[in-house]
Amino acid sequence: MKVSYQKYSLHVYNYFFYIAYASYLPFISYWFAEEGLSTQQIGLIFSIGPLVGFLVQPLWGMLIDYYGLAKWLLIISTGITPWVVVAYRFAGDRFWLYIVISIVLAVFSSATLPVIDAITVRHAKKNSLSYGAIRVVGSISFGLAVAVFGQMYDHFGVSTVFVVYIATMSLVCLLTFSIQRDRKRPVRPGGAGKKTPQRGMTTGMVSLLKEPKFVWFLIPVFLAAIGPQMNNAFYSVYISHFGGEASGKIGLLYTAASLTEIPVFLFSGYLIRKFGYVKILTAVSLAGALRWYVLSLEPSFEVLMANQMLSGLTYALFLSAGINYAYDNSSDLAKATAHSLFVVVYTNIAGIIASNIGGWVIERGGYSLLFQGAAVMSLLGAAGFASLGRVKNNKRRLKV
Repeated sequence: MKVSYQKYSLHVYNYFFYIAYASYLPFISYWFAEEGLSTQQIGLIFSIGPLVGFLVQPLWGMLIDYYGLAKWLLIISTGITPWVVVAYRFAGDRFWLYIVISIVLAVFSSATLPVIDAITVRHAKKNSLSYGAIRVVGSISFGLAVAVFGQMYDHFGVSTVFVVYIATMSLVCLLTFSIQRDRKRPVRPGGAGKKTPQRGMTTGMVSLLKEPKFVWFLIPVFLAAIGPQMNNAFYSVYISHFGGEASGKIGLLYTAASLTEIPVFLFSGYLIRKFGYVKILTAVSLAGALRWYVLSLEPSFEVLMANQMLSGLTYALFLSAGINYAYDNSSDLAKATAHSLFVVVYTNIAGIIASNIGGWVIERGGYSLLFQGAAVMSLLGAAGFASLGRVKNNKRRLKV
């Protein structure tokens, strides 16, 4: 029984983590708008997390690779994050306080998702499981929970998000104690020819950035990520401007996307083996361009639901292919570092630019211009991925 639980412990963990995620992420920008913040202010708030993450997430990856600190990083981040979020309730009309809270929040929360993904990938490889088969459990719980939370917030008010987030994330924090701890890598300081941890960690990142193919992979990742990051910051506000019971609509739309992810995550391993990384990443970027163009037309709710189903397909395939590409194209001592670099580009660098520029674009050209720009960036990303197969690695890789 113990062996069975350890094998499927990450399924359980992802299930409850994405319930907590569903209670908070889809609704917080809507709450900001209800508090009277402009789209430029909301964009600035959303850019703080990626900016802080850009500075610290590679460090998390290197600490995991060399010291096995993933479990303790998660305990700290999941334990403190919801209590920092509650501070938004007391910011009032002091925008500078929103900024301070967002900075503190980003310091503690920036480790959560990349560390969970890194643990999940490593756990999957170790137990002969598929990352997608584990991650799909999170899609199921997110999809089922977000619709319930949307209806709840329509009934009790969107401010209820803070109480629910504390309850759900506190449960996740307790579950983190049950995760099996990674063993620390033995490192011999001193000695001729031996690398210290600091030198080894830095060398691992440098070796990745000296690989032309890995660097070229990160460029279209950035281009294709602009649309999703604009969407993360402004989608709930975009839906609210249609009127009606916004929280309920937001919940249903996110449910449509999440449930569509399920078959994709289940069969992602098969699809990657059959078609390869390049074809999948190219096709997903093209589908993303179509999705953003449809949103630029400000369609009916029924079309929005269909569009969210396309979102589920593109997000799940992009995430699975991107994470596995980073894992398979890095050395044994730099796999979590490679994953963190992927996350930094997809989430942090793209998020900083998309959130800040997105708010400015909405103020001047509306949501149509915002999503048209995202469609163009996705097309450029598709072109970059299509050319990835022509880029060669260095013949002499820097070993770590």
